[in-house]
Amino acid sequence: MKAFSVSTHAVDPYRAGLEMGEKLKNQNVEVIFLFSSIHYGDKEDLLDGIYEGLENEEVVIIGNSGDGFYESSEVGNMGAAALGLNSEGVVSWHITHVEDVEKKPAEKTKELFSNMQELLGNRKATFMFLASDFRVDASEIEKIISMEIDVPIIGGLAADDNQMLNCALFKNQSLLKNSIVLLAAVGPINFEISVGNSLTNIGNVGTISEAKGKNIIEIDGTSAMDFIERETGKVVLRSDRGVTSLSIIDSDEPQIKRLRSIVPDFSMADGSLGLYGGIETGKKVQVCNAEPDKIIQEVYAIAEKQKEKGIEPIAALIVSCAGRKWILGDKIEHEVKALTKEFGFSLPLAGFPSFGEIGPLWQEHGYSRNLFHNMTYVLMLIGK
Repeated sequence: MKAFSVSTHAVDPYRAGLEMGEKLKNQNVEVIFLFSSIHYGDKEDLLDGIYEGLENEEVVIIGNSGDGFYESSEVGNMGAAALGLNSEGVVSWHITHVEDVEKKPAEKTKELFSNMQELLGNRKATFMFLASDFRVDASEIEKIISMEIDVPIIGGLAADDNQMLNCALFKNQSLLKNSIVLLAAVGPINFEISVGNSLTNIGNVGTISEAKGKNIIEIDGTSAMDFIERETGKVVLRSDRGVTSLSIIDSDEPQIKRLRSIVPDFSMADGSLGLYGGIETGKKVQVCNAEPDKIIQEVYAIAEKQKEKGIEPIAALIVSCAGRKWILGDKIEHEVKALTKEFGFSLPLAGFPSFGEIGPLWQEHGYSRNLFHNMTYVLMLIGK
């Protein structure tokens, strides 16, 4: 397996794509993970430029817009990054998508994986990458990938530079909306998935007493916003987007930690709280806040642990919550620096700040079921 990453700050989408495609042209890449800022618009110009530069329409492209992008040398606010992989034919790459997912996300997610199984036949994927529109209730996606899919999946919700208005999903030569895109890799791939979500718990545990979709209406019989204020001593502000979160406490699986970030933009005047993914009635939750120093320490600890395990990565994929970027500011670069410190600046790398992350947790017996997260750092290292 060989890997190559490139990035661009070109303003024009076609020029940006052409620049990256030309840099990858002679590398014979089979698949490209593409992440961009939202400013490139609603047309396929970025994708057209990449394929023009590649001069190869057989290359598979998957990706999405984010709150900027990650690449080996930087965390960029405007532009795009691409990670190309060349397995020399050892791995096959399969891609599919579904549209109109916002109203029936669970049903559409089932359809998505059914489509993928038709493509794979009796073969089984080694891992999958999933990208979704952020307006979908991600907990509905989680129900399917968690209980019905036993292949490790990473990915997340597309973002739009903190505007909360629009996003783009990439599938080969198409730019999609209100969709979910899925890539499956079939063949021998050595990889390690790590998840970082250490936030500080605050106040008492509460029980969701009323919820609807992505909105939590009541916790402990009081409005969700009043519960947050009661336990933290302050009201929910717009600046709390992604920073103040709820930790889901599951008595059946206490070792499983999942976070749901509060989205003031989705919250209501009645005191309900909007989230990127819903939480079922009856679940216990606890408020938690992100501490910048703790977040940074954790990503360095993850990189050090992977180094100690002896993996020799040839590439890295990062999906990290945009809320981490908002709270860290320029220090978000540590999510890349932690890797280059351990594995060198030449490590090909791409990723994006997301509105929600997907990835299993590592446990003693192996990977957990696939989970949806917020305020979380998901890292996949692809080894030799």
